[in-house]
Amino acid sequence: MATKPSPPSASDRAPPAGQGPDFRALFEAIPGLYLALDPDLRIVAVSDAYALATMTRRQDIVGRKIFDIFPDNPDDANADGVRNLKASLERVLETRAVDTMAVQKYDIRKPEAEGGGFEVRYWSPINSPIVEPGGTLTHIIHRVEDVTDFVQLQQREAERTKLAESLRERSGQMEAEIYARAREVADINFKLKQANGELARLYEKTRELDELKSQFFANVSHELRTPLALILGLVARRTADPNLADPARRDLDGIHRNARLLYRHVSNLLDISKLEAGRMLIHYVQVDLAREIRLIASHFESLAEGRRIQYGVRGLSELPAQVDQEMVERILLNLLANAFRHTPDGGSVAVSLQERSGCAVIQVQDNGPGVPAALHDTIFERFRQGERRSGGTGLGLAIVLEFCRLHGGSVVVSDSPGGGALFTVTLPLMAPAGAEVVSSASVPMDPNLLPQAVDLQPQPAAPHSKVLIGAPLVLVVEDNPDMRVFLAEALASHYRVAVACDGQDGLEMALEVRPDLVISDVMMPRMNGDEMVVALRAQPGMEDVPIIMLTAKADDELRIKLLRDAVQDYVYKPFLLEELLARAGRLIDERWKKLAVLRENEVRFRATFEQAAVGIALLAPNGHFLRVNARLCSILGLDQLDLLSCALRDVTHPDDVDLDVAEARSLIEGHIQTYTVEKRGMGNGARIIWLSLTVSLVRNALGAPYYFIVVVEDIQRRKEAENDVLRLNAGLEQRVRERTSQLQAANEELESFSYAVSHDLRAPLRAMTGFSQALVEDFGDSLEGEARNYLDEIVRGGKHMAELIDGLLQLARSTRGELRRDRVDLSALARAIRDEHSRAKPRYRRRVTWRIAGGLATRGDSRMIDVVMRNLLGNAWKYTSNTEEAVISLYVENDGTGPVFCVADNGAGFDPKHAEKLFKPFSRLHRQDEFPGIGIGLATVQRIIRRHGGTIQAVASPGKGAVFRFTLPEAGPDGDDSEGDWNGRQVDSPG
Repeated sequence: MATKPSPPSASDRAPPAGQGPDFRALFEAIPGLYLALDPDLRIVAVSDAYALATMTRRQDIVGRKIFDIFPDNPDDANADGVRNLKASLERVLETRAVDTMAVQKYDIRKPEAEGGGFEVRYWSPINSPIVEPGGTLTHIIHRVEDVTDFVQLQQREAERTKLAESLRERSGQMEAEIYARAREVADINFKLKQANGELARLYEKTRELDELKSQFFANVSHELRTPLALILGLVARRTADPNLADPARRDLDGIHRNARLLYRHVSNLLDISKLEAGRMLIHYVQVDLAREIRLIASHFESLAEGRRIQYGVRGLSELPAQVDQEMVERILLNLLANAFRHTPDGGSVAVSLQERSGCAVIQVQDNGPGVPAALHDTIFERFRQGERRSGGTGLGLAIVLEFCRLHGGSVVVSDSPGGGALFTVTLPLMAPAGAEVVSSASVPMDPNLLPQAVDLQPQPAAPHSKVLIGAPLVLVVEDNPDMRVFLAEALASHYRVAVACDGQDGLEMALEVRPDLVISDVMMPRMNGDEMVVALRAQPGMEDVPIIMLTAKADDELRIKLLRDAVQDYVYKPFLLEELLARAGRLIDERWKKLAVLRENEVRFRATFEQAAVGIALLAPNGHFLRVNARLCSILGLDQLDLLSCALRDVTHPDDVDLDVAEARSLIEGHIQTYTVEKRGMGNGARIIWLSLTVSLVRNALGAPYYFIVVVEDIQRRKEAENDVLRLNAGLEQRVRERTSQLQAANEELESFSYAVSHDLRAPLRAMTGFSQALVEDFGDSLEGEARNYLDEIVRGGKHMAELIDGLLQLARSTRGELRRDRVDLSALARAIRDEHSRAKPRYRRRVTWRIAGGLATRGDSRMIDVVMRNLLGNAWKYTSNTEEAVISLYVENDGTGPVFCVADNGAGFDPKHAEKLFKPFSRLHRQDEFPGIGIGLATVQRIIRRHGGTIQAVASPGKGAVFRFTLPEAGPDGDDSEGDWNGRQVDSPG
């Protein structure tokens, strides 16, 4: 590593003996940081301490300018050391006074041996001038003090102070937050304590309510068993009568079945209440479990035979066990009843018994719909039925689970190998140690819990309707066979009746028979009633079929939802039959009235559709014909069956199929309601027929395209007539073009002739008028009488002929030659014409006031515009010759489309009904002796204005003057505003 340059030793700087002090050596050895500069800011001397502090060598910097040695740090965008030091040195050079600078950041360049770059430094500089007695500044002493360590220490101290202040502020905030959080925790703890107290109170209340509920179920169950026992006893006694009529026996069998079903539900509720109250005690008995299972299973053999269900018991023939005999019976009864309930006719149910690790394993399997894996655990919850809904209270499997747990066993459900459900019950074979076990004893089973002959009877069929074929049809959807038959019998005397055993069958039956009324239960297997209603309403044609929901389920939310969205009535069980019939009759009457109106409208529509004078078709969204009327078949010359077997595009000319794609898309998207298009149709034998199609769209209840209505008109004759008109128009246009060309040629020949004749007449006329004038001048005084009059007439006739020739030449020039586009100052042109007329000797003495608006200008052929203005202003001068106080005006108006120039006078005027004659050549509205002229001027003016693309018209009344209004397309204001302005302000100028 390179070392910093070291200052020379004292011996190196010692002067020779006998000489004065070496001031350079003294300057270089001075302990401070000094630099001597000349007025050009070149370094002339440097102290050793300065060179050491700035990491420079004397020989490298002496003789060089200070800012070449010490530039700004290029990596510091805010570096301003050079600028500040230069300003201070310049102040010293100017004022010759000491300049003390503030602390400066002025980085020092490190030698390349030390890695190069810049090192951060802070300095405190003082610049002092060295001035000779004469006042000349010879040097500047630049002294600095390195204060880098002090500044950095101050910065670190400021940072520490800032950090400490920040920590104090954060500490205060944390203390406040901790205090606030402590308050929040205290509040939460208080609220939590209150909530825990409330929870304890609610828990105690809930436990009390559960006890009351269990006691209520127990009391209700006990109270219900007495009337149920009486009902069952009385029914059994009545059915034992051999003379009982079949209808009465069928009714009593229904009562017996439903009473026994109610008895089983009551028994389940009583068992659940005992289990919840903890009063269900287990009584162990020594039994042969295999014998007990075969005995219980035997009660279902007749049921299996009646439903053609394969049924059997497999496993051990003997298995001693210590169990509660009554609970085991209930377990097996509930599992078998559940299996038979879900197994279809012709299915299979099997029971097996095995011994495994000191436990009895009982399995019941069926091939019904099975239990989804997600419900394998929840199926044993109370009141849970899962997706295998088939009636019941949902307590049977819950009781099985509780009885198994009381034995210390378990029950699980899984998928049967052959499909369906497999229930596996595991029960310990030995009672717990210390439990009392009774020796084998026969415990009679409750006969009302066992299957009986009344349960084996086939489900009653729906009765035959007793009404005519055309009567309203009512669909009854009910899973309970007895309720289904009861409703069907009650309705059969009034209506035709169809029945379904669940929601799925009800949906399929409704779509098949299209009923006039649906009466449905809510809780049913496979598909509930409310689900059936939603699916039914989504089917076309079933949106307005009235539905009555008939249920024992008290669910206000479901009732309100169905009444609002889907059904017309909702009846709770039990119900009065007369009330149900009255509700059904009202709904059916309303529907039939609506259907009658619809049928009447259908008849009217059919008559209108078939007898319409235009073709009408109904199209499916894909363009196929759904219905066509006779007129459309006549237009196309096709049979109705042929049309209904094809699409619109099949009878459309291939080139015209896609003519209305954009309109059809807009119609489907709802941007337009209808559109009309003309197409070529393809009739019988590929005959082309022009058709006009008016298309509209009918949407269904969901807003989707349902079908198109197309009105078709035969426009073949109209198209042929149009083609004839087009051909006639084409011929007529050709003849008009030919005639126009002939007229233009004749007109050009006439104009050429007029121009040539006028030009050729000028020479002899000029000679005639010249000689006549010479005769007047030379011999006029010697001529007397008629001779002088004849000579004057010759002179006047010559002048008139000259004017006529000039007019004809101007008229010819107005339609010949190419137009120029000059800038024309109409105001200046009018003033020049005014001056000419004012200098002429008037025919009568009168006063003429000219009102010429200033700044009027346009673009056009200046020669022709001069002719226009001379003719219009000349006419005004001429026709005011008999007016004592004449006024001639030039101004501009604006009619909303642009400027309109106006030349007006208060002279003789003319009759408006003769205005169309004004612009015809040689046409005059006044006598020659009143106002002489040749009748060509205004015709020339009109031609010139029209050639420029403008218009001209005149309005007047006799004796009140006239106004000529003309337009020039390129008119605009001019800069000269000396005698008026563009807006029509006028200046009076007498003439």
